Amino acid sequence: PSLPPSPPSLPPSPPALPLPPSLPPLAPCPLGDVCTTGPCLITDGGSCATSPDFPNDYPVNEGCTLYGLPPVGLDVIAFEVEDYYDCPYDHLTVNGVKYCGTLGPAGVVPSDGTMTWVSDGSKTFPGWKVCWAAQPPSLPPS
Repeated sequence: PSLPPSPPSLPPSPPALPLPPSLPPLAPCPLGDVCTTGPCLITDGGSCATSPDFPNDYPVNEGCTLYGLPPVGLDVIAFEVEDYYDCPYDHLTVNGVKYCGTLGPAGVVPSDGTMTWVSDGSKTFPGWKVCWAAQPPSLPPS
């Protein structure tokens, strides 16, 4: 027996589009490690990061995302980035706030565990070094 006529079918849904190549998904980062995309460097045994080529001037048109950061206040060791009102050019972003000039994200806790660096196509500066002390769990005072 023939099947009953099927209701008008919806057009097939398009296949899921791959992400554009400019934004690779963040690779899984081992628990407790901090990872980076792009040219930023993880230093000091995994407890600090620097801009590319630090302490030499960072390159133009670069960017990276650090992820897996612990929820502890950041310790800014060095910060010298192109300064401009609202930081539209070179900036380090933590919690959606852009930092530039000589004022880094000291004491800021990266709530989503990420920090993003972007440099534009012109001036370069020595850049930054930011650490996060792997704080041991705080014990109640005895």
